Amino acid sequence: MMPPLMLRLQVERFGGGRRFRLWLPLFLFWLLILPFAVVTLPVVALVLAFLGYRPLRLFAAYWSLLCAIPGSHLEVNGRRGFVFLHVY
Repeated sequence: MMPPLMLRLQVERFGGGRRFRLWLPLFLFWLLILPFAVVTLPVVALVLAFLGYRPLRLFAAYWSLLCAIPGSHLEVNGRRGFVFLHVY
C-alpha cells in the first residue's frame, strides 16, 4: 500500500484551442508534510483517545483511504473544453 506519488492534470479547449499539461510530483509534498506529521501525530492520538475514539483504528482507516487514491481518474467536460486528472 502506497500513497499517491504523481498527479497528471490536463486542461484542453475544444476546437483546437490551447492545451495545458502538468505533472505534479506528490512525493515531494509527502516529504514536506512528514516532519509536521511526526510532531503532531502523538498529540492527535492523545486527543482522540481522550474523546473516546480509537486512534489507531482511525489512523488505519485514513491510511487505507489515502492508499486507495492512486489509479483514480477524473474527467470533467464543459462547453469550452475538458479537464482530465489522473493520480499515479
